[in-house]
Amino acid sequence: ESYFSNPTGAMVTIKCSPWHFEDKVLLMGDAAHAIVPFFGQGVNCCFEDCTYFNECLERHGANWQNLFDEFESLRKPNTDAIAELALENFIEMRDRVADPKFLLKKKVEQALEQRFPEIFVPKYSLVTFRRGPYSEALERGKVQDHILEELCRSIDRVEEANWEEAEHLLKRYYR
Repeated sequence: ESYFSNPTGAMVTIKCSPWHFEDKVLLMGDAAHAIVPFFGQGVNCCFEDCTYFNECLERHGANWQNLFDEFESLRKPNTDAIAELALENFIEMRDRVADPKFLLKKKVEQALEQRFPEIFVPKYSLVTFRRGPYSEALERGKVQDHILEELCRSIDRVEEANWEEAEHLLKRYYR
């Protein structure tokens, strides 16, 4: 009963800039870049903030203005990217998981990863299981969406996929 009587909060994304005021104060973690929880990367982003802050501190010492400027320039593209990825993942889970064409694309995506593991790593795996920049995962995901759209345009089953065309598309976009 108490569960239903407690207020619910809103899930928000925060994209602000600048993250600092002069050389006086710096926002980090959710204060600078809160994201919705649909990729489970919020804490990872905060840990990355700590790592990058430490690296900037080693380079700049107590020159706070330069440290803050560099820190934000290094982190903001990736925190904006994971915010976009998390929202995309929410929309995917909310709207697409029952769509047969979407499910076909997911099957083709899995087949691409199995057939071309050195070239094709799905966006979800890039974000969740790899240590690369979120901005790179976002860009690769856009390319993957295009490739999957091309491969699934005229098929109804994964067995109908043209793997020669897939290899050609992968080489065109990734090499």
